[in-house]
Order: sequence, then structure tokens, then C-alpha cells
Amino acid sequence: MMILDVRRAFVTKEGFSYVPQNYDRAYHGPVSAREALAGSLNLPAVITLDHVGLSSMIRLAGRMGLTTLSDADRFGLALTLGGGEVRLLDLTAAYAAFANGGLRVEPAAILRVTDAGGRLIFDVGAGRAGTGPAPTVRGGERVLDERVAYLISDILSDNEARAATFGFNSVLQIGRPAAVKTGTTTDYRDNWTVGYTPELVAGAWVGNADNSPMVNLSGVAGAGPIWHDFMRAALAGKPETLFVQPGGLLRAAVCMPSGLLPTLLCPRTRTELFLEGTIPSQLDTLYQAFKIDSRTGQFADANTPPEAVVDRVFLVLPSEAQEWARANGIPQPPTSNLQLPTSNPQLQITSPDPNTIFQISPRLPRESQKIPLRVIAGQPLNAVTFILDGLMLGTVSAEPFEWWWALEPGAHTLLAQAQLASGGTALSEAVSFVVNP
Repeated sequence: MMILDVRRAFVTKEGFSYVPQNYDRAYHGPVSAREALAGSLNLPAVITLDHVGLSSMIRLAGRMGLTTLSDADRFGLALTLGGGEVRLLDLTAAYAAFANGGLRVEPAAILRVTDAGGRLIFDVGAGRAGTGPAPTVRGGERVLDERVAYLISDILSDNEARAATFGFNSVLQIGRPAAVKTGTTTDYRDNWTVGYTPELVAGAWVGNADNSPMVNLSGVAGAGPIWHDFMRAALAGKPETLFVQPGGLLRAAVCMPSGLLPTLLCPRTRTELFLEGTIPSQLDTLYQAFKIDSRTGQFADANTPPEAVVDRVFLVLPSEAQEWARANGIPQPPTSNLQLPTSNPQLQITSPDPNTIFQISPRLPRESQKIPLRVIAGQPLNAVTFILDGLMLGTVSAEPFEWWWALEPGAHTLLAQAQLASGGTALSEAVSFVVNP
């Protein structure tokens, strides 16, 4: 599955724009769900939570033991980035469900009590006196499909998938298969690392007792070494165990980054795990071949001499990622008569963000205080007209279809109307924003 890690604004329930950022303050374009989770990318996590819904996420978290998140009205999409308080014990126990094949594990400080004669007084499994061996953890409530639990473990133990963020030789490696996740809250107030092997789960937290921020200390640098050293010491001399893949999972080759079936144009593939019945059936559509006029860089046409026609393969990214592609030097084909893939085929204003509040500075010349007005669309455009508060600002007839507007105090409503290359028109939804004097 591909997720677009590109700048995106979400509107909170309070009506403000929320633009999440990754830890490295960069956007990474099209990434797989595996790369996003293993690499602790923030924006894909927010996109995923927005897709599944807060209530669904909180219900599952509660079943896995995170009871401090029960009041859904307190939280927004930032919950997935640490915007809710949890106890380290509960968080570690929740991760134990992944190690335990999807069965919940209840933390217990005392497993059993015997008297001086060896008679069993208390057994955590039975909750009362009894006989027999100490209980194993395999008897808890099922909170996850065992195949899903294995998929999470497979991703979080994939050193190659997390290498782009953590490198190939990070402290997250302990010399044997281990699934591990780090986290760092805003302003470095908390960082943690939770990870597990099939037989041992451990969590480490680092922070100041007075909740004051630490100095640029991330989860992998703060809690990571503690987790690493504990796991190495606790497992020393014990045989290496592997996560056992359950039935009902299949492997299939997919094209990267789309996650769809490879075509002859696909330059990079990987083998991915899928729940049975979910292997993609669609061929990759991102890598496309075009005949280009080498003299102009445009599509070849009837006026292009044969010697000037060249075949080129482009990674054709969705319209939402076009700005990211330009900023990162990824060549895109000419857009005339080119239908771009998109999750939103309609005309969409991307700047300003909805409900943004701007402030005019008295220290700067008014003519220099401008904001860009931008749009994206999933189909070719000939021109875009920007309409502010019912009055036409102007028309732009060339990419990137951008208009710079000098700030004026007041509450404003922006619309955009596009002339499509196909001959029709498209109108965006209105975006409201405020400029304070």
C-alpha cells in the first residue's frame, strides 16, 4: 500500500488547520506502509488515523490495554503522534499482544505465591490456590487477528525498511530478530522505545520528572540504548527464536512505490506479505512510457521528426505529490493532455490552509507580506482564476498555477475556478482564512 508523505493540512474539530511534520522536518513522497511504520514517519500515521477514525483506533487501543485513552472527545489526529497520555506499563503490555500472536497480555507483578512447605497459595492464571505449572501468556483475550499481529512484527523487525530513518547499524538491532518502535513527543519532553522478541517484551522511557523538555534527544538516542542493553543482557545465552508466520499469509512481488503488480516498466520490486485474499490485482500505473520530442521536452506529435522522438519512462505521481516532485527534482511528464492519478480528482486549493490566521507585521513593508494561492487538480488545466471575497483577483495560465496575494486585514473566502484542457470548467471548494492587522 502506498501512502503519500507530502505536505497536507487537516481541519481539527476546533476548526483550525493542523499540518503534521515528520521528525526530520522533511517529506518523503510516496512510501509504502511498511516503510512508513518501520521508519516512524509522522504524516503517514496521521493519514492512517484519519482514514480509520479516532473512535475505531481508541476502541482497539482499549482492548489492547491502553485504558487512559477512553475519552475520545479529548483527542484529535495528533493522538497517533503521542497526543495522549499512556502509562509505560500499559504501552509495553499492548505491544506484548503483537509478540503473543494477537492475544492480550495482562501485566502481573506476582506470578505465584507458595508457603514454606511449597504449597501453592496463589497462581496468577487461576487467581487462587491451585496446583500445576505457572501459566503461560498464551491464554489471553484475542484482540488482533494473529496474521495482523505477525505483519506488525515483520514490519517492526525489518531493518532494511527502517534504514532510511535509523540507518542499518542502529541500536534497534540486538543481534537477533526483534521488533521495535521508538517515539519522541513534541519539544523532546518524552521519548520511549518499546520492542520485543517472541519471548520477551520491554519498554523504556526517558524524560524529566518535572516534564521539562530535553535537549534534542530522540527516542532512538535516549530510550533506545537502554532498551538495547536490557534486551541483550536478558537474552544472553538463550537460543535465538524467530517470529512464526501463521497460515493465511501469502507473499507476492509488488512494484515500488505503488504496491501494485509489477509491469515491464517497473524498475524496482519487492516481495511483500499479504493477508490471503488481499494481494493486489491491479497493475502498476505510476511508471508510464511516453514518446517525447527531444527538442522541446513536450509530447511528440505529427510535427516531430522521427530522429527527435525519444521513449522515456516517468514516475507519474498523483497530483497531490506534484509540488513535492518538483521540489525534489523528480522529472514529471508534460502535463498537457495527461490525466494524473489522484485521490481527489476535483480542483483543490492547497494554499492557504483552511482557517489559517495570518498576522500583518508592522516591521515589514506591506508590499512584501504576501502569501501564495495555489491549486492542484487531477486533470490538465489551461488556466486558473482566483476569486477572493467574490471578486476576481486574476488568472494564471501556466504551471504551477500560483498567485501571490498581498495580505489585507479581515476574514476572507477564497475560491478557484479552472479552465480544463478538455474544454470544461471546475470550481474548488471555498477556503476561509483570517488576516489580523
